[in-house]
Order: sequence, then structure tokens, then C-alpha cells
Amino acid sequence: MNGILNILKPTGMTSHDVVSSVRKILDMKKVGHAGTLDPNVAGVMVICVGKGTKLSDYLMNGDKEYVCELVLGQSTDTQDSYGAVVCKNDKFNLSIEEIINVLKEFEGEQLQVPPMYSAVKLNGKKLYEYARQNIEVIKPGKLVNIKEIKLIKFEKTNVLMKIKCSKGTYMRTLCNDIGEKLGTYGHMGVLIRVEAKGLHIDNSVTLAELKYLCDNNRLDECLMSIDEVYPLEKVIVDDKYFDKLIVGNEVEYEQAVNSEEFYICCKDQLIGIGKKTAHSIKIEKLLM
Repeated sequence: MNGILNILKPTGMTSHDVVSSVRKILDMKKVGHAGTLDPNVAGVMVICVGKGTKLSDYLMNGDKEYVCELVLGQSTDTQDSYGAVVCKNDKFNLSIEEIINVLKEFEGEQLQVPPMYSAVKLNGKKLYEYARQNIEVIKPGKLVNIKEIKLIKFEKTNVLMKIKCSKGTYMRTLCNDIGEKLGTYGHMGVLIRVEAKGLHIDNSVTLAELKYLCDNNRLDECLMSIDEVYPLEKVIVDDKYFDKLIVGNEVEYEQAVNSEEFYICCKDQLIGIGKKTAHSIKIEKLLM
């Protein structure tokens, strides 16, 4: 059993909880994820099964898309609705035009400072460990790319947005920063990941649905192949090179390869992700 699942993670579960549940449903240990979601966040969670787990690093690097609620007038110590209120200013009067203009300012590459209550590591410790001990530290910034922010709805203190961004972008911090830019405070309310690495929430399955499909021998309805989720050019190599390839050796290949990254197929199976040199190819990531 090898491939990728598009699981709809509910709120209240950790990413580890979801992986554990999938392991129990499929009755197999080799299950992992390609990107975590906080317990209070719902949405698309890319789950890798069998040989698919070897592709997790590649799948993590894709863009993400969220529907995010910004609550104006208050900031919290965790930058979301689960934290304690630290600042308050409910005396503001904003127009839709003002909000749209400020949202546009946040599009593009920028240095984002992660929240203290996060798993980002500093000197071997996670930031939330410092926060729980009331230790102040200088947090390192991280370059992120906000590809697009669209206003969906604005009503009183609530701003609903659709955001497309690079890996590692903190929606909580974005909400906090937008609130400040609007002349008040802000924190994240509801957050739903609607797309990750091309997998959309419309095509996701719940854990209950996964169990039903598994119990009725219908997993093929939701288990996607590796090359379906991560499509690359395929290079077919003569069977005689199989043993050399799987131990990392280069083999001669004179035909044109159009991509820097491609699948290598040998003995009628996909065996790895390859890279090329002048007149040879080799496996960079074994998928067996």
C-alpha cells in the first residue's frame, strides 16, 4: 500500500493524532505527513503512506492556501483566539477600501518574525518553551512569500481572507501584523487550510470516510499514486542498470532529459527521483 492521502483534519486533533488514526485504520506503521497543522486548525493534511513517506520532504515545499479569519480590536499572547488578551482597542472605523489596500501591502516576499508560542527552534529549544518560562529572546526572522491575499468578507471586527503563501508562513503573525498596520490590534480566529501541494479541501476525505473505504476495499477511491500528486517527467532506464541505480551509482544515459528533476523507472517500476550530469543520471532520492 503506497501513495498519498488527502485527509480533512478536524479541529481539536494534533497532526500526530491524525497520523496515528490513519495507521490504525490502514493497519500499517509506515504513515507520515507532509506538513503539520496546529490542533485548532482544520483542513487539508497531506498524509504519506508506504513508499509515499519518502516523498514527504518534496511535498512540504509547496505553496499553501488558507481561509483565515482576522479578528480586529484585540491582540493575544499566542496571536490567536486561544491566547490571553494583551492589548485592546475597539475604537476604530475602517472601510472595505482601507482593508483591501492594507492587505495588498502584505503581498510579496517579507521577513516574518514567528510568534513566541510556536515550535520554531532557537539554540536547541522551541520558542514556546521560552514563552512558558517567561524568558524573553530575540526571535529570528524568516523570509516568507505571500502570493495573494483576497478579502472575502468584512463585518464589524471580523475580516475573512483567502491567502496563498509559501511554506512556513504563520497566519497568526500575519493577522497580528495586519491589525497593527490598520491602526488597531488583531489576532487570528478561524483558520482552514483549503489547499496544499495541489490537493484541495473539496477532494479531501475525513477519517470516518477513510475507515469506511478501507473496510469496504475501496481505498483506490482516495489513495493517490506518488506521481499523480508530484508529477515529473519519467525516464525509463534499461533493466540491466537496476542494481547500480538503487545503490546510488551513476549510469550512462544519452537521451535528452528536459527537467532537472525527474522520475527514474526501471524494471517496470518507479524507483526514484533522479538528477543528471553530462552524460549520465543517478538516483537522488530512492523511492523503493
